[in-house]
Amino acid sequence: MNHNALILANGEPPTKKLLRQLRTHAALFVCADGGANAAARYNVAPDAIVGDMDSIQRQVLRKFHKVVFHKVVDDYSTDLEKTLAWVIERGSRDIAVVGATGGRLDHFIGNLSAMVKFSAKAAIRFIDDAGEWVFADRSINPNFPVGATVSLIPLTRCEGVVTTGLRWNLNFETLELGVREGTSNEVVENPVRVSVANGSLILFHLFKSTAARKMRRTGR
Repeated sequence: MNHNALILANGEPPTKKLLRQLRTHAALFVCADGGANAAARYNVAPDAIVGDMDSIQRQVLRKFHKVVFHKVVDDYSTDLEKTLAWVIERGSRDIAVVGATGGRLDHFIGNLSAMVKFSAKAAIRFIDDAGEWVFADRSINPNFPVGATVSLIPLTRCEGVVTTGLRWNLNFETLELGVREGTSNEVVENPVRVSVANGSLILFHLFKSTAARKMRRTGR
């Protein structure tokens, strides 16, 4: 899973194992402000720290004193948006973001909005220990394990949604929050194809190991 850039946001942090794994495959590792606090706990030094620097702890500033700091004072953008803009300006076009999910729901929704805002400039995916979130754009063709669970979440009214490779495919149909979503579908063949004519559609892929742990807990 190679990425031009890896961003650690200031949400619920990933496990140390996941962060180190993604760091190995990223050419550039950047923390969004307070995301550096988790990086310090895991002893994984970033290449840069971007944001307004109001969330980073003093001891972390001391620990990472040799790291590049890029302070951006802008009340109209979040630290994740500032960081996405910074790495894209430096040529990153394939970006993995951790620490953007979980925790406060309002922050997570805001982070999804940031994904959409920058989707025309880079392929951005949010990854946590449960799964990954991908912006569908106009058309994507991901390869997921057969049997994997995927969900289609419309952030806006999504028209002309077409899918192939899923157990329950859509054929130029409409998804809209409060009306119809596409939760808990199943991959039956690859590649999966998802396209949308109009609207902002997010695809969530549940990692198989996570689903297996859930089944063991519930006794299924």
